[in-house]
Amino acid sequence: MLIIPEIQIQRGKVITRSASEGNDTVHDISPLDALQKFTDAGTSIIQIVDIDAARSMEANNEALIKQMISETDTPVQVSGGIRTLSQINDWFESGAARVVLGTIAITDASLVIEAANRHPGGIIVHLVTRDGYVMIDGWETQTAFKPEDIIRELQVSGIAGIIHKATEVMDGDFLEELALTEQLSHDVSIPVYSSGTALTLDDISRLRYLPNINGTVISHALMTGDILLEDVLRIAAQKDTSPEPETITPNVKMGMQQGIRAYLAAYNTSQASRVWNLALRETITDDNPYMEISIPQVDLEIDESSMTPRQIQECYQVELDKSDIVIVILDGIEVEAWTGFECGYARAKGKYIYGITADYDMADSTQKRHASMCDELIFYTPGDDFNISHSEISHALASRAMVQNQEI
Repeated sequence: MLIIPEIQIQRGKVITRSASEGNDTVHDISPLDALQKFTDAGTSIIQIVDIDAARSMEANNEALIKQMISETDTPVQVSGGIRTLSQINDWFESGAARVVLGTIAITDASLVIEAANRHPGGIIVHLVTRDGYVMIDGWETQTAFKPEDIIRELQVSGIAGIIHKATEVMDGDFLEELALTEQLSHDVSIPVYSSGTALTLDDISRLRYLPNINGTVISHALMTGDILLEDVLRIAAQKDTSPEPETITPNVKMGMQQGIRAYLAAYNTSQASRVWNLALRETITDDNPYMEISIPQVDLEIDESSMTPRQIQECYQVELDKSDIVIVILDGIEVEAWTGFECGYARAKGKYIYGITADYDMADSTQKRHASMCDELIFYTPGDDFNISHSEISHALASRAMVQNQEI
């Protein structure tokens, strides 16, 4: 479980934020001292929030936060009032490891997609709710959206994770928020983190046993000294005592004889395209006897007329989990294809993604967006005899995939 200590800054001072402006708690520690304190405790990442920027104040803490980033080797994710692609790019250029988006993630989906494509693995969305509805504008404006209505759309945008915070936690009991966070985590495959639900060490122990919550953001309890980060990290790092046997992870080293399992993301309703995909699989597996390829639309019993999107998604997830690499056919992606989800899920799971295309220019925006999510592109020469194209792809894939998997 990932522990993310948080430093909230307002007018250059460390605070912990209240649901209503004016009721914040100011702490007797400087932002730089708080940073050093968390670094010394051994944290693997720190979240820094610019409260003034989040509340659209004229002055903000940008210069201070950039100084903090420059003075630590610990990865920092930055949050608060980030609303343009220029700001996002600037934070990454300044050394931020991740950028957390709030209001803009709800109001401008295209910007989120563009940011996620430019910075794979670097964009997190902070989803704030109250009374079951998503809040924006510094938690002041209630939207008509329920979190479960938009969380799957956020996932396929290519973001690396979601932090969920229900402002009800500030009013007392947070069991309802924790239940909502846990429920939301069932609807997506990317990491989901809770925020504001860890006030005691017992809370950390409880969070460890919620299998779908990947971590938690902690601010107030660390600043007041109610809990110590060293103790939190120790509890979070405890090994699971479950009697279930250990399983082999997807990152085991593989030699030539150990085999590679590939997932072919090539959804297409065209019969000609399906024949092309099947012939590609046959060529690759004939040339490379240690490679196994799954085409879920062919190999799985998926009845789109009777199955819900969630059931279909679960089928794809199972196949992706089994795979060592993912091969994406970037040419001719259809609107109803699951390619966005397949790429997003594969990235979240750390799978190596190969994009296959004959288009060097990639003028199509959809094709370009999916290509940006790939780790490596393989170009081939199209022609009437697709056996030649398939052999070209097979040779390139074999030489790269085998080397890549031996390096894992």
